[in-house]
Amino acid sequence: MKKNNFIKPVSKLKLPKTIFCFGFLFLNVNPLLLHANSAEINNHKIDQLEQQLKQQQLQINDLKNKNETSEEKISEEPSLELEGFFDVTAHSADNSDHPFDLGSFELDLQFDQNENISVSTALVWDGDAAEVAVAVLDYHANTHNVPTRGRLFGESGYHIQFGRFDIPFGIDYEFFAAPDRPNVTAPLTTQRIQNDGFNGDGIRAYGSISKIDYAVYWTNSLFEDEGNSIGTRIGFFPGRDPYSIHNRETQSDFIVGMSWLYDMDADEEKRNELQAVDITWRYGIVELILEYINLNSVDTVILPGGGSAGPADEQGYNSRVLIDFEPMAFFIGYGEWDPDYTSVLDADDPGVSYAVDKLNRVTIGGRYLIGDYVQIKLEYLSHLETATAEPDFEKRKLTFQMVASF
Repeated sequence: MKKNNFIKPVSKLKLPKTIFCFGFLFLNVNPLLLHANSAEINNHKIDQLEQQLKQQQLQINDLKNKNETSEEKISEEPSLELEGFFDVTAHSADNSDHPFDLGSFELDLQFDQNENISVSTALVWDGDAAEVAVAVLDYHANTHNVPTRGRLFGESGYHIQFGRFDIPFGIDYEFFAAPDRPNVTAPLTTQRIQNDGFNGDGIRAYGSISKIDYAVYWTNSLFEDEGNSIGTRIGFFPGRDPYSIHNRETQSDFIVGMSWLYDMDADEEKRNELQAVDITWRYGIVELILEYINLNSVDTVILPGGGSAGPADEQGYNSRVLIDFEPMAFFIGYGEWDPDYTSVLDADDPGVSYAVDKLNRVTIGGRYLIGDYVQIKLEYLSHLETATAEPDFEKRKLTFQMVASF
């Protein structure tokens, strides 16, 4: 039987090809498998990192919520603030028998009951007399600034107050307290027309709307023991940004204020009516303040003998320029007071009267700040060629004042 030379074992024929195919597949498929496995591992790591980031973000949010809750609790907790000041003056007045005086000692307290309700008071000792100058219950919203005295409009928001407070009439109400006034002596418009500064018991509301500050009030009469007074002050800030919180540093450099006050007797009849216009202009280190006040009265000044000294009308204005280099500042001021009457009655003895006439006054001086709590002021005052017959009238005076705050 012959062998078939064309028939060969399958293994001999296909083994090299099989080995080649397996080798080819191993060399080409294995990297793909390795790459897929590596991608799987990377995706797993990314998922782990994402989970860790989410957990960290949750922890951060939790800490933020705890912090906000703590701040809210702190703001809602009642708090008591205490501050004050006193001043000492040395002067060259001719009608004084001693060169030194302890001026006002003021103690201001503010109790914040919660975010919207505060109680403020200012106790003032002046010489041997003590009085409550301010005592108010304040409800406020959208603001945390509740000044006891001085400048009212520190930031946006509104207030409703009950009690005793300074009357925001004209511009000088911002400077009734010695630390707020850059010079020493109040202007003639405050001393003569406002009886050293209006202050009354009643209710007032004030706040800010866009470029306007407003204050309205209703009090007991600001002139007599009987009757009542109503009034308002509107301030315009042409350059204020209504979308930003404003304070003294960011207020417009040009401010115009208008005030009106209507005083009535016990029968609700008109007794006095006052109007005022004030302008404040600031540019860099320079500040200019102008104020005009007019008082119309239905009364006349009756002399002790029964005659008339004329209608109780009066008007006046004051101006002041302050150049503040901080800590040193210089100021110069000029003011006038022009009464329509020719005599005034003695405050302690109505049977005595003194002749008065138009007054002019020039004030010049400087101020130096020592840290945040002490001010040193030097002021020279002159009424030029004008004078009154009042026994305590000071035609010229040089005053040195130290104001210490705490």
